[in-house]
Amino acid sequence: MMTIELIVLGVAVGTLSGFFGIGGGTVSVPLLMMLGFGIKEAIVLSVMQMVFGSFMAALLHKKKKTYSISDIKYFGFGGLVGAMFGAMLVKVLDEVLLEWSFLAIVVFTLIRFVMSSPQPTRPEIINRPLYVVIGSFIGLFSGMLGVGGAILMTPILVTFMGFELKKASAIGLFFVLFTSTSSFVTLGFLGMLHWQAGLVMAISSLFGIGIGIYLLEKIHIKHYKQVLIAFYSIIFALTAYKIILG
Repeated sequence: MMTIELIVLGVAVGTLSGFFGIGGGTVSVPLLMMLGFGIKEAIVLSVMQMVFGSFMAALLHKKKKTYSISDIKYFGFGGLVGAMFGAMLVKVLDEVLLEWSFLAIVVFTLIRFVMSSPQPTRPEIINRPLYVVIGSFIGLFSGMLGVGGAILMTPILVTFMGFELKKASAIGLFFVLFTSTSSFVTLGFLGMLHWQAGLVMAISSLFGIGIGIYLLEKIHIKHYKQVLIAFYSIIFALTAYKIILG
């Protein structure tokens, strides 16, 4: 029965991942916790799903020429290092601290989306060293909380770096490829991977990625922001419910 639930969750997470430009951990971690997994198990399964899903998304976005990787790859280089250290923290940090840290990230993202404009209000900032620093910072939280990092990357790109919302979402998912791979290797080295459940969820998520990216192309930018706010409000409610009442 749990296998069926993981398949359904994988497809759903993949669709949301492609549409919202997230790795999937923002959704899968709280839902896996509601299915009975502990926060650390949920983080590990989430990371495994993100490796598969973000790779598929990167291939699709490359085909559609959504962005050029010549500059944005430097976000990923920083994310590789940050996520490695973040994944190490999973083993030593208290579960309660991880849960409240996850909730705090969701709150930050929700507030930034409410306050931001979906269209750029300034030129895009192109600064490769700054991209590495931002990537490292986000990667640390990514590896620590089992999220790809797009939950932080997207609002930062839109609010502070002058990126258009849909493009920022796509770049955020590209960034996930780096952070999730780094976290995956580190968690494997620490002996924390759950192969059977992780592969079931990861492979299932591939079917949803294409659907999500297709929907992203079709939705109007104004409506996209509204859906993003509603989405993160639901994630906040689910996470808060689990932490406070669960």
